[in-house]
Amino acid sequence: MRKEKVRHAAWLLILFLGVFISAAGCRTTTRSGLPAHIRTVEVHIFHNKTMHKGIENWLAREIIDRLNTDARIRVVSRGGDAVITGEIKSVTRSTLRETTTNTPGTVLITVNAEYSFYDQIERRYIIDDAAISSRDTGLSYGIYEAARGEMPEQGERGAARAMAAEIVRRTVGRW
Repeated sequence: MRKEKVRHAAWLLILFLGVFISAAGCRTTTRSGLPAHIRTVEVHIFHNKTMHKGIENWLAREIIDRLNTDARIRVVSRGGDAVITGEIKSVTRSTLRETTTNTPGTVLITVNAEYSFYDQIERRYIIDDAAISSRDTGLSYGIYEAARGEMPEQGERGAARAMAAEIVRRTVGRW
């Protein structure tokens, strides 16, 4: 009986070490998600077809900040190996909760856009006019508390942050 317990413990230890080594190997990869020839990326400010001004600037800044976290990619203002461009199509506000006086309490801002990722070296679109929404992340970005005096810009910035994260995930992380 004692030998069986030792054998069982040994198998559990081997299993644990196998899972640990596999997980550690996945986390230490040095490959970028982009083709090898793309080392620099331009981020153009999205064309904004809405009345909500400023979102295009926040979105560009968030994309740049996210790309800058990857040491293998450099964001440049001109002459990049690839370019991210896009167009903000709509911005909607949805009341999630009303106050006791029937005024908006919690509001969700949703930004809908299209974006493209163009490989300037191979002269081809890697992603062409892909639809994207700040809701695609499933996170609660874009929510602001109107009842507490928060401004709509807080929700718009949050929505831009969520959209930027999804754009970078789809471009850099898609390969």
